Amino acid sequence: MGATPSTIMILMKKLRFSSTSSFIVVSFAIWIAVSLRWILEFIEQSHPYLWLLSTILAAYGFLLGLQILLTKSSPLKAHIYFVVQTALILGAMLLYYELDFFALLFLPIGGQAMLLLHRKPALGWIAIFGISIVVGQTIQFGWPGGLSFTFLYLAGLAFVASFSTLMLRADDARRQSDRLLDELQQANRQLQEYAGQAEELATAKERNRLARELHDSVAQTLYGLTLQAEAASRKLAMGQTNEVAGYLAEIRDSAQQTLKETRLLIFELRPPILDQEGLAAALRARLESVESRSGLKTQIKLKDVGRLPSGIEFGLYGISNEVLNNVLKHSHASEITVSLEKQSGKIILQISDNGIGFGLEPEENRGGLGLKGMRERAEQIGGNLQVTSGENGTQVSVEVPYE
Repeated sequence: MGATPSTIMILMKKLRFSSTSSFIVVSFAIWIAVSLRWILEFIEQSHPYLWLLSTILAAYGFLLGLQILLTKSSPLKAHIYFVVQTALILGAMLLYYELDFFALLFLPIGGQAMLLLHRKPALGWIAIFGISIVVGQTIQFGWPGGLSFTFLYLAGLAFVASFSTLMLRADDARRQSDRLLDELQQANRQLQEYAGQAEELATAKERNRLARELHDSVAQTLYGLTLQAEAASRKLAMGQTNEVAGYLAEIRDSAQQTLKETRLLIFELRPPILDQEGLAAALRARLESVESRSGLKTQIKLKDVGRLPSGIEFGLYGISNEVLNNVLKHSHASEITVSLEKQSGKIILQISDNGIGFGLEPEENRGGLGLKGMRERAEQIGGNLQVTSGENGTQVSVEVPYE
């Protein structure tokens, strides 16, 4: 299961806290290590500068702990802080010989310089700390013997400076990731809002379509039935029974057509079997619920093609609905055949009837048979729509590549 955006933000915040706190822990670990060595080696020897050096170590640790408060939002205070710390360390190194390990105290403030200051002044302080190490060791152990004591401390200082630089880059990357994540979350919220609006628009569009269908077909037909019934009633009152029979036949035909269209609208309002059981089941349900009950002889040749991607199923079902609607309304067919199969890496849907057919003139000269919409649907799912029509009926074939 993928991590949610909120989970990612929490993890990133924890990581940031871990990096900062790790540096603080390492800094105090170095200070404690230097203090322990001082205590274990020199206090028992009654060092002549026992209390002075102990005070210097305590002052260094105190300032190290308060660095965040002392240097907050002020580069000048940071520079003063580094001057004081450098003086404490260098003073401790020069008070007595064999105190070379005090140079380790430059490592924590070297990292702090990289984190607190811009690159150039931070590198300037790193250079000052390095010179102080060389000067302190050379004064204690002479020239050039003191240089051998400097390599380890200078390497440690360089490592801390590099590590601090990497921490800064990681913090910048995390801040950028946070910003991008916020933008992605905002975009996701907007997309969800747009999706909701699109769904509402689609619902409204479907309602409008059904309203037009009811008005253009059922309502008008019922109005026509009313007029025909009134005319038949007048003829019957006048004793003209022969003409009444003609009116009744027209009423019967209109009522049957209205029944077909009403069944079609009711079927379209049912729960989407397409999402529940797939394309083959949806086509079978449509044919049994609408075409078969409308008096059409139906041949169903639906092979098991399995569940297809929802986009393909929706597109093919939309095309088949349009074709079947045209058959009911315009073809005057008595038979219809629907086949669905998979062969040679393609899904093939074919619908044919034995109706009167229609002309294949350009789109703008045709009536509302929906061929343009069917072709657009086929193109959206990467398919190809072929239509043949003549006196013996119409065949619509859709081929969609699918492995």
